[in-house]
Amino acid sequence: MEEEKILKEFDELKIIQKRFELITLARLRDKTKIKKAMEIQDELRKKTKGIKWNSTEELRKWRDAKYASGS
Repeated sequence: MEEEKILKEFDELKIIQKRFELITLARLRDKTKIKKAMEIQDELRKKTKGIKWNSTEELRKWRDAKYASGS
């Protein structure tokens, strides 16, 4: 009887530990993705430095092309 109680508590502890690991790793993955996106943006910014470019016009062009094709 006491052994079953101990085993049940141990199982609950393992479940809590696993949930904690999943949450912690998910946060790390998110930070990694954000950092990678920032690095990509920095590289793009370096490549386009000095180029006269209007992002609003570019987005409008891509959206118009997308919706003009019937998608």
